[in-house]
Amino acid sequence: MLKKILFSLFIVALSLSLVACGKKVKKDEYDAVVAQLEAKETELASKVSELNAKKAELDAKVAELNQKTEEAADLAEEVDELEAEIADLEAEIADLEAQITALMAEISTLKGERTYAHDGVYTAFSYSLNHGAPQIVSVSVIIENDQIAGFFIDTLQSTAVQKDDDGKATKFEFNAKTKKQLGYEYYMFPASGAKVDGVLDVEAYKAWLAENGKKEWFEQANVLEQYMLENGVEAVELDGEKTTNVTGVTVTVKDYVDLAKEAVQNAKDGKLVAVTGHGSDIVWATAKVDRYGKVTDYVIDQLQGKVVDGAYVFNEKSKQQLGYDYYMFPASGKKVDGVLDVEGYKEWLAENGKKEWFEQVAILCAEFEANGIYNMALDASGKYITVSGVTISDNKYIQVLSQVKANVK
Repeated sequence: MLKKILFSLFIVALSLSLVACGKKVKKDEYDAVVAQLEAKETELASKVSELNAKKAELDAKVAELNQKTEEAADLAEEVDELEAEIADLEAEIADLEAQITALMAEISTLKGERTYAHDGVYTAFSYSLNHGAPQIVSVSVIIENDQIAGFFIDTLQSTAVQKDDDGKATKFEFNAKTKKQLGYEYYMFPASGAKVDGVLDVEAYKAWLAENGKKEWFEQANVLEQYMLENGVEAVELDGEKTTNVTGVTVTVKDYVDLAKEAVQNAKDGKLVAVTGHGSDIVWATAKVDRYGKVTDYVIDQLQGKVVDGAYVFNEKSKQQLGYDYYMFPASGKKVDGVLDVEGYKEWLAENGKKEWFEQVAILCAEFEANGIYNMALDASGKYITVSGVTISDNKYIQVLSQVKANVK
């Protein structure tokens, strides 16, 4: 076909040439041209055959690739299904391992072989002064399945709410938020300049911290908590008040480490503690928990103090430690020149149907242990309505009692 086409084209071209030139072409010249064209046609036909062969080869490869693509798609779908099955199995395994761990802890409990009294949150606290203002430092350890699952460090500080003409504090009150609750608002680095007119530009502050390799207080506390969880409390190395081996922690940590050790011991002993601030007083409750989770022996206590020359001074003894010496009823007249006639005071209390502070909170604790908060309603002034024999106000006593109970898993 190609040959015929080329030949026809040649005849047309030749005819046009003859017409244009007005000349006649000899037969041998004509035959020579035809021979050249036929040779060219043969060459082109050969190339076409080669291209057709290559095309067929490519078509075969395309078909093979299409088949492989389909197979790959099928394989990919199978892989996705298998990965989903694997994920489900891993989740089941994790759940079973958690159940096994819990069962082992329960078995240990029944056998009395636990390391810690019961799963829950165990707290230790201390009190001190921060630039003359009272503060409460606390560390809690979280026990899950008879193992340490975490630590929680926090501090509740206070503020001078009244000052004399010389600018010295005359009254302190604990803040509404702890350092952890304040977060970046604690603002440990005022040199950042991120707070203007009392308003913190949080994002600018975070950027400044990152640029200067600093961490806010709560971030450093988190780092220390994680280090103690992963390495143990004893692994924290100290040089005075600061750590030498916990990277990123520059604040003083000795109190936190000491309290963490105490909290772990409380967990072993089954000693529950909850603490808070009320005005400038420290209020806390303690209780005991056995390996079955039964909570008993609730005790409420309170530590007061006074302001001396602009700084707070804690009393040497708490209300519980003072006992009758707290002397809530001076109208009894049983303390003369600072010396209390204890027996005379006890008689006066009995005759007048009164109870000293430690006796009243003992009634509250017994009521809470027996019935919870259900019979501990308060009136508008904070007095207990239905607890017979209790005339004191609720100075966050219900709060700390409830927290102690909530700390048991």
